Amino acid sequence: MKKIVVVFHSGYGHTRRMAQSVAEGCAGELIEIDKEGNLGEAQWAAVNAADAVIFGTPTYMGMCSWQFKKFAEVSSKQWFGRAWKDKIAPASPTPRP
Repeated sequence: MKKIVVVFHSGYGHTRRMAQSVAEGCAGELIEIDKEGNLGEAQWAAVNAADAVIFGTPTYMGMCSWQFKKFAEVSSKQWFGRAWKDKIAPASPTPRP
């Protein structure tokens, strides 16, 4: 069975609810980016070990949250080293209600 993780940041809880639904639908593991834009070591290990990573972020002023942007920038080391090569990685910002 493929391992799927759902990595998300949620400011007001809307993205969290969507991420939970996605995780339930794909039998994935939820990984929440904290309010400072960080993941713990075990969370990074889970993302690196996953076959597919689904990203979720709220949309503020037409952009992703700064916490998600920080996560994305920190992950550039994995991207540059091709550590996530061949992973499936869909993403969708959560529109504001």
